Amino acid sequence: MAKSRRGIWKLLRSQNKPAISQFFSFSLGHGKRLFLVKPHTGKTHQIRVALNSIGAPIMGDPYYNHSSIADRGYLHAFALRFIFNQHTYQYLLPPTQGIEYKTHEATSRVNELLVPWQLDWPCLAKRS
Repeated sequence: MAKSRRGIWKLLRSQNKPAISQFFSFSLGHGKRLFLVKPHTGKTHQIRVALNSIGAPIMGDPYYNHSSIADRGYLHAFALRFIFNQHTYQYLLPPTQGIEYKTHEATSRVNELLVPWQLDWPCLAKRS
């Protein structure tokens, strides 16, 4: 990733210190998608840049989706898991605010993902 001329970040084709993110995409109907994104590196704006690069900028993001009109920014820290001093910490915070999160489709999908690191997806489990 590198800064572009307008001051936002862009992806590079280089394999030198890559920004690595895992994506899981779910249809919410009406042309909308819910993404579960698991960043494996910690680069500036990594999730925002990666989603924008695949043509799916985050709804309400003023930098990468400036044409979006939304009641809030729809980037939400849903789950966090880390090990510190040989103890595993896990936190879940399902979204509670935002019109788009309150739809039946979004609520149902989020409820299916309440423990994302225990899902039966080998690619999630191997890096968890």
